[in-house]
Amino acid sequence: MRRLAPLLLALLLVAPACARKGPGAAQSASVIALIGDEPVEEEDFGTYVRAAAGAPLVEVSPQVASSLLDQYLEERLLQKAVDAAEPVPTGKTATERRREVLARLARIESITDADLKAEYVRQPERWSHPPLVKLSQMILPTRDAAEAARRKVLSGADWETVSKEMSRAPNAASGGGLGWLERTDLPSEFEKAVWGLPAGGLTAPLPAGHGVHVFRVDERADGRVVPFEEARPALHLALAEKRSSEAVAALLERSKRRWLVAVIEEHLPFPYVGGAARFSLDSVP
Repeated sequence: MRRLAPLLLALLLVAPACARKGPGAAQSASVIALIGDEPVEEEDFGTYVRAAAGAPLVEVSPQVASSLLDQYLEERLLQKAVDAAEPVPTGKTATERRREVLARLARIESITDADLKAEYVRQPERWSHPPLVKLSQMILPTRDAAEAARRKVLSGADWETVSKEMSRAPNAASGGGLGWLERTDLPSEFEKAVWGLPAGGLTAPLPAGHGVHVFRVDERADGRVVPFEEARPALHLALAEKRSSEAVAALLERSKRRWLVAVIEEHLPFPYVGGAARFSLDSVP
């Protein structure tokens, strides 16, 4: 589906100019590529570049221009394939017809519960959420300083205030928050001290190479496995996107065999370093 976003942009903003078709069209200096017998005009590509890159073609580097040209040619090729599709799509607009063809190829409407369950089983790590702790830390220069900071908090002082006054952590002024962490995110010497604490609990001072740490467990989240029924909408969306992406790739590959896509380097206003075939003007009678 990622490839469809620039395609929509191109087809909505770029209307290819009329030009003579066939290999003979390659003789025109304004034609920079051919898709089958269909010429690609520099003016149309320039409009696409401005929309995609926010700058005129002359201000874009050769690497970027080449990449955009490859992308533009693929988008034009995809639209050519949609126009030639059988059975003929019934959508009223080019966008609707393209969606119809891709949905047909991707078999999105035929996604079954069995397909979704197979996808669910294939990615168990995606649906298994480990236990997490949300931590804050103070880093003090000595054990005595760490003990003093810990006693202040245990006596009722505000953690953030003590952190701002005493901690040397990079984000001490905002409380030293470390965010949500899994057990394996913590060094073993810290993990043993932190993991058994309840929300609001403080560790004893923990020496490290760059200071003495005091951790507070801000919150805890139990681990869980997301059940299939809860995961179903995300599974359907992911499988539809996967099939659509595969359908685009397959349609492009088939279309490249049907219609030769080639750039005319002599007519390009930049050195081309892309992946399309090159069209030889010497082959035109």
